[in-house]
Amino acid sequence: MPKFASYILFFLISLFVFTAYSQDKKQLKTEKEAIEKEISFTVELLEKTKENKRNSLQYLKVLDSKINNEDKILQIMSIEVNLLKKQIIRTKEKIKFSQNKILRFKNEIEKLKSEYAAMLYSLQKNKANKNSLVFIVSSSTFNQAFKRIIYLKQYSSARRVQVSKINNNQDSLRVLNLKMQSQVESLNINKEKSLALISSKKTKIKIFTQSKNEKNNLIKNLSKSEKLFLSKIKKQEKKAKLLDDKIKEIIKEEIRLAREAAKKINGESEFSLTPEARILSSEFNANKGNLPWPLDQGVIVTRYGKQMHQVFKGVETFNNGINIATNLGSIVRSVFKGVISRIFFIKGEGKAILINHGEYFSVYSGLKEVTVKLGDKVFSKESIGVMTNDKIIDEIELHFEIWKGYDKQDPSLWLFKAD
Repeated sequence: MPKFASYILFFLISLFVFTAYSQDKKQLKTEKEAIEKEISFTVELLEKTKENKRNSLQYLKVLDSKINNEDKILQIMSIEVNLLKKQIIRTKEKIKFSQNKILRFKNEIEKLKSEYAAMLYSLQKNKANKNSLVFIVSSSTFNQAFKRIIYLKQYSSARRVQVSKINNNQDSLRVLNLKMQSQVESLNINKEKSLALISSKKTKIKIFTQSKNEKNNLIKNLSKSEKLFLSKIKKQEKKAKLLDDKIKEIIKEEIRLAREAAKKINGESEFSLTPEARILSSEFNANKGNLPWPLDQGVIVTRYGKQMHQVFKGVETFNNGINIATNLGSIVRSVFKGVISRIFFIKGEGKAILINHGEYFSVYSGLKEVTVKLGDKVFSKESIGVMTNDKIIDEIELHFEIWKGYDKQDPSLWLFKAD
């Protein structure tokens, strides 16, 4: 492969690697910042429940969320360290490549200088060349004089070309030296970053270990009050059942009303959506995975579906949605535009709101105050109420659900970066 083509190939590969590295680095930084922000919020929540942590399942759930996030941070830091190591290796390869080029240029310059010195020596040795005029005039024939004139011109031109080559190569050598100096500086910076990151990772591992030890000790303490907590769990299950029955009842009524409306319009008795509701359903579905959270700040402490209890073995519950721990007085907001379909009260749970999004429904439970009324049209992120705290288990959690008709959905798959 020609030398120029190899340089171009090396440049393109270097550019691709640098771009990929920059993108990975930027993405990791964004993820890391988001997780760090969530950890900071969980620490804030833990501080507020610290006094009662010996008897608090809420503290355990938030602590568990913190541990999971700390584990994610460690994984990201491991990737960052590996990326830096790869970058260091690539920079070393670039430096080696530059060193080889510098050596070739130096050898080329030495060769050109040697050839130029030989030319000067030849000029000095030929004494006739000391006086060009004598050299030409001393020719025996006109033809020989003409040839000597041509020779002197070519010789003078060759010297100028040789000097130009030497200067050009020396300029290129200076550029290469500056480039290699920049590469060496980059290498040293990345080495320092790597050492700092490894040191930071060690600190994070220490904190992670402390959190896990705290969790284990807390579980031991909580397990001593099994009877008390099992009673609280049963009360929670009753509330969940009441909420589930109420939602099904409301959805059933919504479908009945939709059928009646469809029958009046076109004689259909089957469940049918109005054109507006069909558009709304389509838009809601299109935003799966990108819906805003129902709280500005919060940590998911209970996921959707079947859950094995963290403390008591053999105790299993099913969550129809997700539970998001937050601060007392936090604003609850709609995750998408829709119509307030129902506002109802669940004993021990607080107020609940069901919003109609066409074929879909979103449910917000655990509110102290409601700032909307039945039939109101709301927009995405619009405030609909304020959080309360659960008097039975002393926790501040928003219970959030999404339904498609009679089918429960996993809200984590619908909210932005909640899975």
